Amino acid sequence: MRRQLALVVGLVLPLVMTAAQAGVVESMEYVRVSPTQPVPPGPKILVQEVFWYGCPHCFHLEPLLNKWLAHKPADVTFERQAAAISPYWLPQARAFFAFKDLGLLKALHDKFFNAIHVHHEVLDNAATISAWVAHHSHVSATRFTSVYRSFAVGLAVRKARQQQNEEGIHSVPTFIVDGRYRTNPSLAGGRRQLLREVDYLVHKAQHAETH
Repeated sequence: MRRQLALVVGLVLPLVMTAAQAGVVESMEYVRVSPTQPVPPGPKILVQEVFWYGCPHCFHLEPLLNKWLAHKPADVTFERQAAAISPYWLPQARAFFAFKDLGLLKALHDKFFNAIHVHHEVLDNAATISAWVAHHSHVSATRFTSVYRSFAVGLAVRKARQQQNEEGIHSVPTFIVDGRYRTNPSLAGGRRQLLREVDYLVHKAQHAETH
């Protein structure tokens, strides 16, 4: 009897595992990016978050995302990218790329989110954003405005918009995994489910036939 039970369990467990692995349904909880976008060569899986500083969903995702980042697999590279599809997103997209250019992203990313969503500051043009940066960093408003309006930042915004169009992004936050898979809270079923979905897609990308 025990041997027969062991055989049954041995048959059932693989079926259960297969069912669990098949629990994520393509085009319901994620979609394929077509064509697949280029990613840096090497063994690491690139996970990109496309976000907008003015988005309350992106803001409320931040604590969960920071926890995920603290425990992400070693072979995962994470990259934030400011959304640039909508004209309403462009002032904060420029701010993001200017932060990166000036080495301020780590220091100002969370503060900028909080300024908009906690302190309800209106930061939607070069003047207001530059004044805010001058108050919260060592960079003067004049210096920040120059970078904010620079060719390099404008080019970064245009490249981001082109990439996001090619990836089929229409809402934020959206995650792109390995240039292959796209998911967001609506597809995944919520913020917490979103990061579990990202984990699933990382695993899927790791075991893809080609990378």
